Amino acid sequence: MTAVIYYPGYAQVQVKQNLITQTITAITNDFPLIVVTLNDHNYVIGMMVRFLIPTQFGMQELNGLDGQIVGLTLNTLSIDIDSTNFSTFSYPSPLPSAYTPPSVIPNSSGPYLSPLPLPYGNQDSFEGSIYNGGLAL
Repeated sequence: MTAVIYYPGYAQVQVKQNLITQTITAITNDFPLIVVTLNDHNYVIGMMVRFLIPTQFGMQELNGLDGQIVGLTLNTLSIDIDSTNFSTFSYPSPLPSAYTPPSVIPNSSGPYLSPLPLPYGNQDSFEGSIYNGGLAL
């Protein structure tokens, strides 16, 4: 009998690293726009990204915009957007207890990144398949 484990948040056929949303900690008013992410982002130059900026963080001119990555480090992105005339980005103080963090997410354009393995190496699970005693129904 084959046990099937479903990992929420993972596509069971392919896990694409370039679909991971990153939380933003800082954004500059420059050209190119510089974004600092909370964690190492693993994005690549040439990738297109979209910004999701809740109103309490300011810089609403950037919310919903797409831009291309033109430079990067482990946790910074240089984006081909001129934000010199945008309002300032900042975390509200005090930070609300429940809020949506500002984020950047690839918009499925740009270079392809190879899939990541499933977290525990369970290759017996496939999204959309229902197993009964190890047999696909």
